[in-house]
Amino acid sequence: MARFLGPEETGLFKSFTIPLTYMTFLHLGTFDGLWRQIPYYLEKKNYLKVDNLAATAGYWNLIVSITVSLIFFLIAVYSLIAKDVYGFFGWISQSICCWGVFYGGYLGATYRTLSHFVVLAKINLIQSVLNFLMVFLLPFFKFYGLCFRSFFPVIVGLLLCHIKKPLNVKYLFNVKEFQEIVKVGLPFSFWGSLYTSIWFAVESTLMLYFGGLTGLGYFSVAVAMREGMNVLPMAVYQVLSPKIVAAFSRDGNINSSITYCFKITIFLVCFMSVSVFFVSLFIELIVPLAIPKYIHGLDLMKLCLLFSVVQSASIPSNLLFAENNHYSFGKGIFIGLLIFLIMSLIFVNFMSPIIGIALASLLGRSARVLSVYYELYLINKSNKL
Repeated sequence: MARFLGPEETGLFKSFTIPLTYMTFLHLGTFDGLWRQIPYYLEKKNYLKVDNLAATAGYWNLIVSITVSLIFFLIAVYSLIAKDVYGFFGWISQSICCWGVFYGGYLGATYRTLSHFVVLAKINLIQSVLNFLMVFLLPFFKFYGLCFRSFFPVIVGLLLCHIKKPLNVKYLFNVKEFQEIVKVGLPFSFWGSLYTSIWFAVESTLMLYFGGLTGLGYFSVAVAMREGMNVLPMAVYQVLSPKIVAAFSRDGNINSSITYCFKITIFLVCFMSVSVFFVSLFIELIVPLAIPKYIHGLDLMKLCLLFSVVQSASIPSNLLFAENNHYSFGKGIFIGLLIFLIMSLIFVNFMSPIIGIALASLLGRSARVLSVYYELYLINKSNKL
């Protein structure tokens, strides 16, 4: 993509994606509630409860998908009336992509066993192949190719996830089940949204404000590399989460999982640190040859690779999630986000704004990890007493 499009064109498209990123909280914690409650009740052999929770969460996310899609569609129509063709296609793409965020997010939350993860991985692979193949539309369609590339793999992935969904339930709204899901999931969703979608939206907004469309374009390529490096840590987190929740359901505490979790974390941090070193050397050689339009964003790309090490170090936050300790889980995120915002305002005055914002974000996420470790130390100490 970066070979065919300049940073300003990429930044223009990314500017349309920022509002949807802020809106992801509208699932109201149903994803997080299912992530915890499905393995919890499966361990207790309460399959009817699992189906009822899934049916209610599915109903809610269908309604949200329809509503948000309609809002973006109306904005797209207004843009067309105003003869803003870029705006029309940009907002239409988001009108479709929101289905992947909400309904697709719900379907993904129902995949909770190892065999389910294998199916999900195959679907993700198909989407990745489509994403890659559709890059070759960009030399011909430029911005419009980006729009089509953003939503077509989403449609395919959504259809496959729906066809292969592990829980074949009829979507019905049940107030009692919805209250349970939201009660468990909303606190984690609030903090989780701050740490993921809202945090990323703030990064993008700051990049756009201080770096313009060009700065946002550099950042989009750096984020692609960051997310690519985060695939392994996120996969480990996803597979480990239901195991720890099941252990908590069985034992009533997280003591048995602490040592196991930290052993995996130490290995993963070491592995990703070595990987970052070699990938940094690789992109320093390949960027000037493969994507010369983005050579001025090389330092930003190398800095963003380090996020995978921090992501690996954050694996133990699974333990707080399993214990349903949303206060300790959220406190670290709040501290990290606060540090990110404060340091961003400081760094943009002393260095390149896009580098300063990325560095501030890295420091904020590192602070969040340290906070998690401190909370786990206190919990472990309390349990031993």
